[in-house]
Amino acid sequence: MNRLLITGGTLWTGNTFVRGHALHIEGERIAAVGPEESVRAGAPSECRELRLSGEAVLPGFTDAHIHLTTWAKQKTLLDLGGAKSLAEVLELVREEARVTPSDRWVRGWNYNETLWPEGRSVTKDDLDALGIPHPVLLQRVCTHVNAANSRALALVGLDSPDGVLEERDAIPALRAMERSVFSREALRKALESACFELASVGVTCVHPCGADDYGMEEDLSLYDELRRGGKLPVRVFTYHDALPYPVMPSGFGDDRIRYQGLKIYLDGSLGGRTAALTAPYADAPGEIGRLNWTDEQVLGMLRAARGKGIQTLLHAIGDRALDQALDCIGKVDEEFGPAALKDRINHLIVCRPEQRRRLAELELFCDIQPSFIPSDIAMAPLRLGPERMESAYRWRSILNECGPLSASSDAPVESVNPMHSLWALTERRARDGGETLAPEERLTVEEALPLFTSNPYKAVGRSDAGRLEAGCLADVVVLDRDLRGLSGDVLYSVRVRRTIAGGRATHGTADAEAE
Repeated sequence: MNRLLITGGTLWTGNTFVRGHALHIEGERIAAVGPEESVRAGAPSECRELRLSGEAVLPGFTDAHIHLTTWAKQKTLLDLGGAKSLAEVLELVREEARVTPSDRWVRGWNYNETLWPEGRSVTKDDLDALGIPHPVLLQRVCTHVNAANSRALALVGLDSPDGVLEERDAIPALRAMERSVFSREALRKALESACFELASVGVTCVHPCGADDYGMEEDLSLYDELRRGGKLPVRVFTYHDALPYPVMPSGFGDDRIRYQGLKIYLDGSLGGRTAALTAPYADAPGEIGRLNWTDEQVLGMLRAARGKGIQTLLHAIGDRALDQALDCIGKVDEEFGPAALKDRINHLIVCRPEQRRRLAELELFCDIQPSFIPSDIAMAPLRLGPERMESAYRWRSILNECGPLSASSDAPVESVNPMHSLWALTERRARDGGETLAPEERLTVEEALPLFTSNPYKAVGRSDAGRLEAGCLADVVVLDRDLRGLSGDVLYSVRVRRTIAGGRATHGTADAEAE
């Protein structure tokens, strides 16, 4: 049995930090938390001890919305995130082609044209002008837009005048690219590496969201292979964009790997102008985005899920998509009664005050991505205009008015490091400074921590995790300093010293002084 006593730290109680308390772990659970003298007296003499000097001790972090397998795959591909212009992107593609066999796809990801002087996406003509024989497929940072060259389009029988493929239009190209680039063994190794990177930043649980319709699948059998090989350092609660067959209810599985629910993508992304708005984009008057499904189709999916005891998680970035979610969930609640496990709404970038009231009435569980603010702060006002920005990225308002809120990375869109998200919640500005976006919406560190610890477990109906309390799962993070009073770049740079999941060290070692 794993037995560990953690002393000398600054423990997070769930709403504040305390000194002079200790934590005792027995096996996979927390046995006791409280004043050091009493906890030490109740611990077996053979307990290993982790003796700290005031560093913060927290419940393990949960990333409540992540495309984990997609992030794992993309980490092995051409990262275009550092490109500052279209020309730089094209040169990176040219260099990648030089070291790639001509019959294999060149796959790039993470480009963001809003940061370039050209201000436009990559097109087929741009890629064709490189004169390379490879099929090329590049994905925008939001994952909702892809750009292909003529060779790629011809291989999969797609006809696109500019090669820009939005939403599910890219599926044939994505499927062909996957077959070319990833074997199962390569995918398993990439996933293993990604999971241990998550552990290194204090993540002990993830809610991966599969999207077969976007070429972003999540395969539970891969996670099980990692677990059986002792190489799964995180708990995995998955959502998928199709109902399972055979049918299994939310929560099917165990404490390590479980099926959690149905993901419904109602619209696209703000950066790609595919998020569904109630009025045209400020910088594209003829465009209002698009809904992926009709109301009847959404109602059909919600009814099928509700009838099978399956929780739903709805992607809604634009306010028109959020209206659709609220209307449809309201109708299904009237038909079936309130769900035992509340439906979840993800993103809520544009959320009007009356929509927040409706979210509260329906008791829906909301999930946000704090790091969207530093990433979007230059782009969003152009897309939305000043009046609509009054209802955008209102994290404190949603928290105060709608109930428990969880936070996540949406990786590969943003950094998986929870400290970066904490920084974004407390600062609400770009990394290089500048104005704060709606400073009244900032959270303190103490207000923000439940969004990464206890609240994601509430969202999936668990009451025995995400807290440092006797009987809870022994998922614990030890940071390299005390979090109290930290802000700005100091908070952003906090590192994880130890990660413990189920009583076992997944990053660092279990006892500090002994090592």
